[in-house]
Amino acid sequence: MAFGPRRGQPPPFVRTADTLREEIKEGLFPPGSKLPSARELQERFTIANSTAQKALRLLKSEGLIYAVKGRGVFVRTAPTPGKNYSSKVVQHLQREEVERQARSTAGEFAHLSDAELKALADQIHDELNQARTAYQAAVEKGRKITRELARRGQLAPPLHEDPAAARKELEGRLADAKKRRQQGP
Repeated sequence: MAFGPRRGQPPPFVRTADTLREEIKEGLFPPGSKLPSARELQERFTIANSTAQKALRLLKSEGLIYAVKGRGVFVRTAPTPGKNYSSKVVQHLQREEVERQARSTAGEFAHLSDAELKALADQIHDELNQARTAYQAAVEKGRKITRELARRGQLAPPLHEDPAAARKELEGRLADAKKRRQQGP
């Protein structure tokens, strides 16, 4: 039985890092998400713990991930603007999140029947819709008030208690800036 990489194949830690890198790129591990632990990688890829550690070190050296002592390893990359993740990836991530949340709250609602739980869900959805409507109305009212303040020349409240002193300070700064521009570099 031969150990180590097959002829022409990269070492196991490189293959593991390549797979994780690709999963990060595809959005399976979005920015800020926690990567599996070295032990989980060990089981998933059937590799030694040291191999899993080397794979994580490789990704850290590339700046893709970072470690938080006692918490784990997280994806560092910023989201790609305009990137559309495939629906399968999105569904997988949503399913995982729903399952995680369900496990964490299972005890809280265990005493409710299916019908009671459904009624509670409907109630929460109604409350969220009401809150969304109230939020949208408040935002629109805020916009109208801002427009009226701007029309009156009072866009923002004064930063100083003494408007005359604030005006004098601003005029002084403007005069200093004008002098610096006239003096040149």
